[in-house]
Amino acid sequence: MFEGLSTYGRALTVLAASAMLTPAAHAQETPKYGGKVTINVHADAPNFDPLASTEYAVHSRLGLAMNRLVDWATGPDIDYGEFVPKPALAESWDISADSLTYTFKLRKGVVWQDVAPVSGRAFTAADVLATYAAIRESGVQKGLLATVDTITAPDDHTVVIKLKRPNVILLQNLAHQNMWILPKEAFDGGYDRNSVVIGTGPWLLTDNQAGVATHYKKNPTYFGKSADGKQLPYLDEVEILPLKDLNARIMAFRSGQIDIWFGPLNLTQMAAIKQQVPDLQEIKTIANTQTELYLNPSFKPFSDLRVRQALNLAIDRLALGDVVRGGGGIGGVVGPALSKQTLPEEERIALYGTPDHEKAKALLAEAGFADGFSFELTVLNYGEEFVREAEWIQQDLAEIGVKAELKMVDLAAGQALAKEGTYQGLFLVMSPFSEADEYFTTHFLKGGNRNYMGVDDAELTAMIQEQQGISDPAARQQKIWEIQRYTAKNVQNPLPIWSSLLLHPAHARVHGWRPMLPQGFPSLPEVWVSE
Repeated sequence: MFEGLSTYGRALTVLAASAMLTPAAHAQETPKYGGKVTINVHADAPNFDPLASTEYAVHSRLGLAMNRLVDWATGPDIDYGEFVPKPALAESWDISADSLTYTFKLRKGVVWQDVAPVSGRAFTAADVLATYAAIRESGVQKGLLATVDTITAPDDHTVVIKLKRPNVILLQNLAHQNMWILPKEAFDGGYDRNSVVIGTGPWLLTDNQAGVATHYKKNPTYFGKSADGKQLPYLDEVEILPLKDLNARIMAFRSGQIDIWFGPLNLTQMAAIKQQVPDLQEIKTIANTQTELYLNPSFKPFSDLRVRQALNLAIDRLALGDVVRGGGGIGGVVGPALSKQTLPEEERIALYGTPDHEKAKALLAEAGFADGFSFELTVLNYGEEFVREAEWIQQDLAEIGVKAELKMVDLAAGQALAKEGTYQGLFLVMSPFSEADEYFTTHFLKGGNRNYMGVDDAELTAMIQEQQGISDPAARQQKIWEIQRYTAKNVQNPLPIWSSLLLHPAHARVHGWRPMLPQGFPSLPEVWVSE
């Protein structure tokens, strides 16, 4: 059963640099029921279809109302980024001796939220089958189920997943932040999942007004319990505010309009906030995202590996991170938040943090671009500091004779260009991910939903598939490192840039708040307020 898998789950931990909650006394207090918490997510959800987008604005909101088959354990003994499998809609599971068959026993007594047309009916295996079938057909998450052969349901409370080949991270894939289970009616025309949210989660989404707020109220039929058996959630209401302007967010947090900060915040801004709110809780992590520069091989200069290598050697990432971001970590094929899976920092610095303009110019000359070239660099507008990163890169590239003409676009337009492949250069923030395999399969396998470069490398594909079946954690880590070294040498696309330091302040009235890698605020059901 699942209990026997915890040792392996812990062996695969992916720890971030730090996660520190300053008022430790909170853990000793008795939780109280009632109250409301307001969080800022600095973008509106374009829709609520979890199969259509990996956007945090979508999945951070869905997480309050929905559940997955398997979840991430939370609590004071679980580190930020550490995956320990926890029962969710599946209460237990068995794995066959050959590691090819997973049998999940579904939780009985779970009902869907009382929203038409599902209207509180019982959750069954048919819902799991319908969700996973839709994902496998066209969901942005389909790569997470790429090793799956068949999914069947011998009865209403059992789901059997058979694999084509062993995949040691199947449980983590099922617990992925985008793998929400929906009612079968979401896929047979019963309702429009773009606009209607129906889940089994701790809160019901009651109202969503673009540019104003998303409101939730407690789900009276939620099955979740705390570690000591208390009914969850503690909060009666949750509100998400889409405040896009940084100064407006800071003012709202200072005044108490926002209880939990979510989004960019630098150390200088934090220091100013602490002067106004001296008793706030200060939590620091490193982002499980990173900025990345995509170079489209269909644009002639970027079809040459030497040109991509030259651009990589032009960028002074360490200075960028210090001056623009004020902290964080140098990027890698696997980002630094996954500290057990990314390459060691000194190796990442050697690969990506040691600029050499003379060598870069020599590579350009070898490729036939001794006089440099110009290209259009499309920049998705993620905010002021992100744009400053793009401008920093623009200046560094100019030092080797490459002129990047910045073109600012909104997120939707930029993502459309990425999917269509109609860009020359593209600068964006990678969606959060919580396992090296997810990055490999989405970025470097043919058909991967983030493979905006069209990578189709047989040797790389074989290595990615091989690491999925390595059951020994130490051996798998070596293979994960090997894949990153191969990619840096032979693909060099996208160019990883920087992972920011993340600050997660919360007001003193908030208890039990712990940020986690997955989207959807997984620790929020355990949060309570003291007023």
